[in-house]
Amino acid sequence: MSANLENWENRVENSLQQEIVSPQITNPSKIEIALKELKDCQIQNKTESCIFCKNMLGCTQKSEFEQKAQENLTQKQNELQSCQNNKGISSCLNCVELLECEVRNAYVRAVYLSMNKGNGGSFEF
Repeated sequence: MSANLENWENRVENSLQQEIVSPQITNPSKIEIALKELKDCQIQNKTESCIFCKNMLGCTQKSEFEQKAQENLTQKQNELQSCQNNKGISSCLNCVELLECEVRNAYVRAVYLSMNKGNGGSFEF
């Protein structure tokens, strides 16, 4: 079970990174732009996570990303609930499209970004 969870986490992380930094993106969303800016800031400060950055306290880049991540999460949650309402279900677990559903997958990515706050696997609670 642990290997499956780790596998899933790796797929989500790879999916996020590919979506965010892929040159194929022609019209990036606000969250994609914010994540790229946060990652650029981390590179500039020679850290892989804001947690270890000497400028973390009072960092506007991190605060702006967290705000956009929360807005993105709210939007994706609303889209998911609308999809469930349209299908007359109360849970995605009752849907035949469970694992291939783009609406659900976008929501899962939004939850992941909101939880890790752009730190790529490190979570802040």
